[in-house]
Amino acid sequence: MGIRYDREEGKVLLTSGRLELRVDIREGLNPCGLTDLKSGRSYADSDYEWAGNDRPVPVEEPALHTLGSGDCEAVFLGKTGGLRVKMEYCIQASEADVIFETITISNPTANMIDTSAFACGFAKTARMGADRAADVAEANLCEIPYRYHNETGELRDCKIPEFLQKESWYSSERSPRYNMKQSTAYGSEAWAWYGAGTVLLFSKYNADAMEWSIIEKGKKIKDGHESTLLRFGGAARWKLGDPEGAASLAPGASFTFGETRYSVLDGGLKQAFADFRQYTQGKGHRLPDDFDPPVHWNELYDNPYWWAVTDRSWHSDNTQELSRYYRLKDMEAEIQKAHEIGCGCFYLDPGWDTSFCSNIWDEGRLGRQADFALMLKEKYGMKLALHTPLAPWANHDSYPQEARQMESDGTRRDDLCVASSQYMDIKVERLEELCKNGAYFLMYDGSWYDKPCYDPNHGHGVPSTRQEHVDAILTLARRLHEAYPDVIIEQHDPITGPGTPRYAPTYFMHGKAGAFDELWGSEYMIDPMADIVSHRAFSLYGFNLAYTIPIYLHIDLRKDNARALMFWWYASTCRHLGIGGRHEDPLVWKAHKQAMKIYLQNKRFFAQGIFYGIDELTHAHTLPDAGECVINCFSLEEEPVKRALHFSAADIGLADGRLEVTGCRYTAKGAAVSLEVEIPAMGHTMIRVKRFE
Repeated sequence: MGIRYDREEGKVLLTSGRLELRVDIREGLNPCGLTDLKSGRSYADSDYEWAGNDRPVPVEEPALHTLGSGDCEAVFLGKTGGLRVKMEYCIQASEADVIFETITISNPTANMIDTSAFACGFAKTARMGADRAADVAEANLCEIPYRYHNETGELRDCKIPEFLQKESWYSSERSPRYNMKQSTAYGSEAWAWYGAGTVLLFSKYNADAMEWSIIEKGKKIKDGHESTLLRFGGAARWKLGDPEGAASLAPGASFTFGETRYSVLDGGLKQAFADFRQYTQGKGHRLPDDFDPPVHWNELYDNPYWWAVTDRSWHSDNTQELSRYYRLKDMEAEIQKAHEIGCGCFYLDPGWDTSFCSNIWDEGRLGRQADFALMLKEKYGMKLALHTPLAPWANHDSYPQEARQMESDGTRRDDLCVASSQYMDIKVERLEELCKNGAYFLMYDGSWYDKPCYDPNHGHGVPSTRQEHVDAILTLARRLHEAYPDVIIEQHDPITGPGTPRYAPTYFMHGKAGAFDELWGSEYMIDPMADIVSHRAFSLYGFNLAYTIPIYLHIDLRKDNARALMFWWYASTCRHLGIGGRHEDPLVWKAHKQAMKIYLQNKRFFAQGIFYGIDELTHAHTLPDAGECVINCFSLEEEPVKRALHFSAADIGLADGRLEVTGCRYTAKGAAVSLEVEIPAMGHTMIRVKRFE
């Protein structure tokens, strides 16, 4: 492990365990080789690509450092046109087989520089047709964490040639049918490039600006042959042009792209997911100690009010129907259902406040909030949770005129500006009042980015940016947590808001001091059974392999079956579970009560356990300190099935030892077992595994 510089050849070699990086500086900055020394696989075998720019010319000798911790770094400085480029490569003693890359661009000139086309990355070439390189043709690419697309259910894991024929697109609004945008690039938080027992994981992490790991394909002609060129790693902008700070540089300004991490491993996809999860946990995206949230009951599903207003404007209230359907006695009826099934929290969705998103408790219909919360606690042992969406999803009449967004011509729009101080101060004051009067959980729904605001008195730039929008949402969480550190804040995507698509990277804003606590479960609340069958909800499986950030979701039990398939799927993939809607069939309601009883008996496994995926339909939840695991086995078949399972103690996160299995037929073989699990049609079976010496 270390760095070697051959001045005569003009090459720098960085070696971290089995991963070697070669940088050729004789004819410009050119990280042109990335090789797994163990397998011999070359992941980068061509000149580093500098899209939109000439290759930077070195301006000084590379700076090579060995730090006191045993870490090593190499820093390269170059220039291309008026732009300065700094490339930093780091090897950490604590992480063998890993190399980190960071790229900074700066403007030393007296003029603004347009950097919107700047992109760079390692390059892999492969001849087309029958001459295609075997290490490309036979390898897979997989998006991490979303192996299954959360909007379509499409599998995003296949041979590289097939993958690069797939359409690339993203949503900038809450549903692709509203604003689906094509892209020439493929973006993800991380990628697994795997095959023949070896995997390269490369990921992008930027805590301060929205950024992704980009793969772009192109053409290269050499000696009369046309090849496909893959550019990966490095840095690039994507989607609507994020990170925005890299679009242009003022005189003297600079921008540092997020860290790219290259890790080579034995194994395949599971090892890549596990490595990525360890990395994100190291960045602070961890499950809180003793995480133990109550199961929520959402009154929305059986409340006629919401279904009466959803076909109308979401910004207006219907006072007549609020007075008809959203009264104290209506909520008391829902509380009885919540108590009967065993929920520990009552969640109020739209309708509880004086007007939509005023966040002022409506005492006229519901009595005093403090009394309501006290009744829940003393009579039913429940907590209180509230839907508290952000601007612009609000009745704008609930806030002052100056809090509204402004057009470039100075006219006001009806939508509120979340980045305005006029909105922010009122919103925080009202949220603090709700917490003071008994709310333990707040949902930051309605967080979408609408349009730029041009009001010069709001305290943001003119026009406002997406980055300022997400920064304002973070500030809302921080200010509330400063006053009420124990309140739980759930955060929807800060650009698309209440919808299935994710725009921002999953980790974005999380882990910072005072930030949100939980993430939303991709809007699988409306038709949760269809989301499972279509494989859209399989995205939650990948999420759990890659992150331990808690997911919150409430689901409509009226869409479930008598085997409680839907209940158990989301109990298995959402650490914080919410439910609602009493099924019209008494037998299904009885099944749900029984499922809740079993869930609560095993809740620590689902809320705190380490998630191990045997496959998308087989989820292991392990408590290493207890030496135990529960495994949820699902079937989407129309007939009962018998499924054979084979796993070792290590596969489910248990130390070596014999395994005792209950809930199925099995044969124990030391630390490995072979199981035959019987699963009902469109149903679920839970088995328990215990380690013993």
